[in-house]
Amino acid sequence: MSKSKLALIIKQLSKKECETIKISMLSALVGGKKHHLTLFDAYLTMHRQKKELTRSEILSKLFKNSISDAKLRLYMSELYKLISLCLVMLNSKQDTYYQDKVLIARFKQNEEHKLYDSQFSSGIERLEKHPYRNAEYLELKYDLGFQEYEHVSSSNRTQDLNIQVLLYDLDLIYISKKLRQACFAVSHQAVYGQEYDYGLLTEILNQVEQNDLLSYPSIRLYYSAYKMLLSPKQTVYFNQFKSDIDELKHYFPDSELQGVYRFAINQCIRRLNRGNMEYGTIALDLYEKALNSKCLLVDGYLSRFTFRNIVAIAVRIGEYDRADIFNTEYYSSLRKEERNSALNFNQALIAYYRKDFDTALISLQEVDFKDHLFNLAAKVIQMKIYFESEAIDTLESHLDAMQMYILRKKLIGYYKTNYKNIIKMTRKLLKIKPGDTSAKKVLKGEIDSAEILTEKKWLLNQL
Repeated sequence: MSKSKLALIIKQLSKKECETIKISMLSALVGGKKHHLTLFDAYLTMHRQKKELTRSEILSKLFKNSISDAKLRLYMSELYKLISLCLVMLNSKQDTYYQDKVLIARFKQNEEHKLYDSQFSSGIERLEKHPYRNAEYLELKYDLGFQEYEHVSSSNRTQDLNIQVLLYDLDLIYISKKLRQACFAVSHQAVYGQEYDYGLLTEILNQVEQNDLLSYPSIRLYYSAYKMLLSPKQTVYFNQFKSDIDELKHYFPDSELQGVYRFAINQCIRRLNRGNMEYGTIALDLYEKALNSKCLLVDGYLSRFTFRNIVAIAVRIGEYDRADIFNTEYYSSLRKEERNSALNFNQALIAYYRKDFDTALISLQEVDFKDHLFNLAAKVIQMKIYFESEAIDTLESHLDAMQMYILRKKLIGYYKTNYKNIIKMTRKLLKIKPGDTSAKKVLKGEIDSAEILTEKKWLLNQL
């Protein structure tokens, strides 16, 4: 029962949503029945008490076996639809732009010109006060314009049609969304090696450059992001994108800024992995700006991956105190069930860099994540400790286990290449005999030339 659609949708409801749905369930607008409310209450109780009842138990305890199993399944299906309807209504209640669109369309269809004109004017006034200037804003603008076009063209009014404006707005929407999606595609391609057909992107870039479309924030931000992602070694494009984030960030919602900041931060990490240590500081500064604006929070929580990445960057560039402060300040921003493992991982990382190997290994024992990349990151810390403490037998067994883990979990793309390179280079380190400068020189060249190798600095330091 816990994996049914009904259980899953109820599980993700907030307390306030549950209360609103209970109040609304029996209203004429929602159309629920008493048995739906009874079933909803039962599921809420199960979720709150972390208990699970089978359908036969529900039939017995709630309905005294007065209905069939088929009827119960029907009630469950109906309740799922009623909850879905309530969620849509709650969202619509908060979305005044959607309300404008629905009412304007209705008044237009019913030829209620006075009501139409009033609602359209309100919609225009509301749009002018819209806090953002992203692609979604452009879509709202186009929708209002198209409603006006249909209204004027279908009436006897003599005013000019806004066809040219609509054509232009459609171009802006498409270009903004195309550039944004192209950025995600290039980022995904860099990690997983997936090739994509970018369609009209070349023509779009020409349009942007030839028609001065960079005055639109939704185009300019993703244009500069795309140029940076396409030419990751060109510092000028990175600096331009970072500057554009600072200048244009107030035009975008937090949910969108999260992806924007990650484009820049991931670029810093890639440069840091290639040995450009100054980008570690730049990445931390970007993280700090993003955290201050709260755009990295998802449903009010900080991702354990972000929590780990910030500390990992800080210790790599020797900012141990900054890592400690972050650990303390943002620990409570994690989901409760993730806090212990995430905190212990970061403490292990900090302890390792401070050469407190015993503390690091003890902290790693408290790390319990199902995520493969988190586990591999923990295994890399252990690998380094075994190497630096000259526990060679343990290290060789550990490398074998890491190799099998990668094969078993079927990692792909960037991550697979990276961890395979770490294992390969560490094994080569083990084979070098003391004083063999020639072998060290050859291995140094291999490490330096490796394009994907996050532990490049550590490996070079062991030579």
